[in-house]
Amino acid sequence: MKVQLIYLAAGNSRRFGANKLLYELEGRPLYLHLLERLIRICKRHASWRILVVTQYDEIYDQTAGMEALGMPVHPVFSPDSRKGAAYSVRAGVEAASDDTEGYAFFVGDQPYLSESSAEGFLEEMERRAAVLGSVKCRERQGNPAWFLSQYRRELLELTGDGGGRKILKRHPEQVTFYEIRDERELEDIDEPTSY
Repeated sequence: MKVQLIYLAAGNSRRFGANKLLYELEGRPLYLHLLERLIRICKRHASWRILVVTQYDEIYDQTAGMEALGMPVHPVFSPDSRKGAAYSVRAGVEAASDDTEGYAFFVGDQPYLSESSAEGFLEEMERRAAVLGSVKCRERQGNPAWFLSQYRRELLELTGDGGGRKILKRHPEQVTFYEIRDERELEDIDEPTSY
């Protein structure tokens, strides 16, 4: 299955007070932690590719350099992302190739999602031909999220600061869940005290 992993690295970091995606965690910018795991995963799956959506020149330039080195990464510059998450989602979907069969959305401020959980989620969604999908830990749902291409139009119609979660809530009977045991994997970094 041709899958586009849309990596959202474009948030405004309002609560953080600075660009949290470039904030160093364990000696590397926050956004790189999960991205590096996804690159390793995509090297094992030839039909999967990563689109990094960002409004930041530094992230765009760094990921363009990765692409130049032959990594399965393509940067997507999205200045409209400052208006809300929907603009990042739309930029990623619009940049995806026309023959994309599935979209998997990951977020750049989720550094603790393990490589095995991310790959397990993607493989399970592909194996089951899930229409919609989400990870969860007990009752808590989180990112990443999965959409078959039949939801392309709805993804492109999102507005404001709402992401694809709106679509999952609209069609709960279609959602396939992938269970993660460690709730910490679903944590995103919103404030400096989260480190």
